[in-house]
Amino acid sequence: MNAEQKQAAPLIGSQGRSQRVSSEELLAGNGRLEIVHDNEVYRLSRTKNGKLILTK
Repeated sequence: MNAEQKQAAPLIGSQGRSQRVSSEELLAGNGRLEIVHDNEVYRLSRTKNGKLILTK
């Protein structure tokens, strides 16, 4: 199976509208947010250039 044949898994709860939250609200002024998913910690950070990066 090559990369073109791989299909993304369907999103849970993707039938309705998604929630929308501003990055300013999520990052609460400090530029960083930790997210726990399946007992793993991910960090959402804002760069100096205003981009968002999600790291594990």
